[in-house]
Amino acid sequence: MTPWRTVSVIVPPHTENFGSGRRLPAPEYLDRLTAHLAAAARAGAVGAFAYDFPAAIDPWLAAFDVLNGSVLQPIVAVRPHQEGAETVARRLLGLGYRFGRPTHVNLVSGATAAARAAGDGGDKAAARQRLGRFAADLRAELDRHADTAYTAGPSSPLLITPSSSTPGVVPVDLVLMMARPRPALAKEIARIREEQGVERVALLIGLLVRDTEEQAWEAAAELYPADRRKQLSTKMFMAQVVSSEHRAALAFGGDGTVQDERLWYGFPTFGLDAPKLVGSVAQARDWLAACAEIGVTDLIVDLPADPGEYARMRPLLTP
Repeated sequence: MTPWRTVSVIVPPHTENFGSGRRLPAPEYLDRLTAHLAAAARAGAVGAFAYDFPAAIDPWLAAFDVLNGSVLQPIVAVRPHQEGAETVARRLLGLGYRFGRPTHVNLVSGATAAARAAGDGGDKAAARQRLGRFAADLRAELDRHADTAYTAGPSSPLLITPSSSTPGVVPVDLVLMMARPRPALAKEIARIREEQGVERVALLIGLLVRDTEEQAWEAAAELYPADRRKQLSTKMFMAQVVSSEHRAALAFGGDGTVQDERLWYGFPTFGLDAPKLVGSVAQARDWLAACAEIGVTDLIVDLPADPGEYARMRPLLTP
């Protein structure tokens, strides 16, 4: 039996790649979205993260597409310096009413300096304080409507935020962190639980599994061949990153090797994408079970190269 309270996936972009490549015609984008989310739902996913980055479609529009084209619950990236707590609460209530299932929020400051509030001037403490205030205000707004459908019990919107090395409490329901070697993961989970007082921790990780380890690495070479254009695009993005979570991931995978037995950092888009767990189904199950033992409660599966990969992941995601 899998230990996860929830399994979520990533909403595919409306461009060929995250932040690069041609913009897909709308029907092609919607077909791709529907295929990925339907396959993910069959594999046991319940949530879908809509990212916010410069070349992305507006995350609220992506959330509407998720609600309109799948059974999954969207998780919308919200940057507090661009939104008001009352407005976000109103959207969450309206979407819950309209579609009969909750929409959640992922509170982010922005991965790059350009994505952050101009007044912060690179001040990470100020950005962290803004996150904390916004989370508290948003929760208060939702609590005002506690007797309204889709704001209580299992239908209550979750407040989520990424892990950060910058001090400051952000009152959320769940903290997410990018995959890293398990000793470092255990240390980070312990720090987050003590500092934030949060019980739920989600792990963002790519999964590439086959019947045998040899087959998994053959698939890795086939699905993620060397690509200088993608590598340069990723390096340009990472050069702008100020997010401590992205910087930590970069530090672990700087030499492009395999860490902690089977955590792979050597593919062209590492940095934009989370490290990938590569191996047989049994090996991946054991690795993830160890993560659950050290405190991971929820799983976020990074976007695979093909929606057919979700069927291969299913033994890791569902009981």
